[in-house]
Amino acid sequence: MNRCPSTIREHYWSTSDAVFLLANLTDDGLQACVENPDAFAEACDTIDVPGAQLLARYATLGQYDFIVMVEADSAQTMSRLSVVLGANGHVHVESMQAITTHLMSDIEEALIRTDAGEPAEPAEPAGAAS
Repeated sequence: MNRCPSTIREHYWSTSDAVFLLANLTDDGLQACVENPDAFAEACDTIDVPGAQLLARYATLGQYDFIVMVEADSAQTMSRLSVVLGANGHVHVESMQAITTHLMSDIEEALIRTDAGEPAEPAEPAGAAS
């Protein structure tokens, strides 16, 4: 079983994670976009969920109609935003949490070692002579 300890997950949610919302238009949403091509953009502009911010949105070709990049302070906030976006934008939403590619930085590695019962050793600074 390869899971991050819960303290790591909580740490990441507390630092405003980026989340990608992958959205497909419903039948009503498709009709709204035929009548007003800016319908989805306008729906995004009206969304206000405390603790969440829409950073960027893209119309896409392929499996999804839109991708929205969001920053949220908790999983609960993200869930609320997803529901509000689905209702206002007339879309079905799938979310994908994204974390930095530097997951194993010294801080995270120390947290993982501590949670695993290993002593946390201070990391040697980059470029330090041995």
